[in-house]
Amino acid sequence: MKKTLLLLPALFIMSCGSKTESNSDKISQIKTDTSNNLQEKKEVAKTNFEKYSKEGILLIGSIKFFDENFKEIGKLEIDEISKVQISEKSITLFNIDKSKDYCLKSNFLKIGYKQKEYILFGQDVYEINKAEKIDFQNEKNKAFSIFPITNFEMGASDDNGLTGCDDFSYLILLDKKNEKYSTITAPKNQENNSTIKFANLVHDDGSFEKIYNVKVINDSLILGIKVSYQEGYGSYNLKSSFKDNLENSIIANQNRFDEETKYKELK
Repeated sequence: MKKTLLLLPALFIMSCGSKTESNSDKISQIKTDTSNNLQEKKEVAKTNFEKYSKEGILLIGSIKFFDENFKEIGKLEIDEISKVQISEKSITLFNIDKSKDYCLKSNFLKIGYKQKEYILFGQDVYEINKAEKIDFQNEKNKAFSIFPITNFEMGASDDNGLTGCDDFSYLILLDKKNEKYSTITAPKNQENNSTIKFANLVHDDGSFEKIYNVKVINDSLILGIKVSYQEGYGSYNLKSSFKDNLENSIIANQNRFDEETKYKELK
């Protein structure tokens, strides 16, 4: 009987030791699983990008930047319109800030800005359309370029067809001498002037606009813009003034016509 009583404390100690080891193993496993999950998330974020080497533009304002897991970690304060180098683009489109608006979906982009790499939401990054860039000079032979820029939000169509989303490009003017970029304020007589700040070219399911001519007369910038509608064609002039820093612009000389040959002659 005494022998049995002596064995019981020993068995109890052995049992406690076994439980301690078991709990330790579980904690170790949880830590390992957590570490693996974090690593997997990082790997998913890394593989979610594809190479996309393009020149881009950042407009003036406060722009959020993110880590590899697309978590906001800070803000860039852009005090002048700046050119950046886009290096990669996320394969998938996302919403941020708890938005569920399909039209606000966008890619994330890796960009180079002031010798540093940042991940930005594509709503704030605009790709330069080099194919539509036009070089010109004013009456004093000062050199300029004008070109459209487009951000990475959902456009007028996706893989499933038309989206019903707005789709347009802002216009940027480059003073080649001092490498300064400027926007043109939206025309006072433009229909959606209250919702869009800058002059733009529309390319949605209803129309497609393109600059075909640029003139400078008496310090006024005159852009000839042609339009292709679902049915028919059109054209108009976008007029602005260098004296007013391109802040007062209007639409003038609007035309609507049916002949495709007339549209093609606008050059």
